[in-house]
Amino acid sequence: MPKDAVVLFSTKEGEALVRKHCRAAGIRIADLRELVEIEADQVGRQRKAGLWDQFDEIIDRMSEDAA
Repeated sequence: MPKDAVVLFSTKEGEALVRKHCRAAGIRIADLRELVEIEADQVGRQRKAGLWDQFDEIIDRMSEDAA
């Protein structure tokens, strides 16, 4: 799914807002984008096989980067 499928990522103002909040929370915007894209790709599916595994991989990577 394209990054701009999520409205906040499709405008300069939205991107700036997301960056501001990511900085405050200590989250890399690339990691947030990846999480949002994975969830957006699942919209409409009744069965979300592997979704939590994908989230866990990204969150684990974020934790390793912070260490």
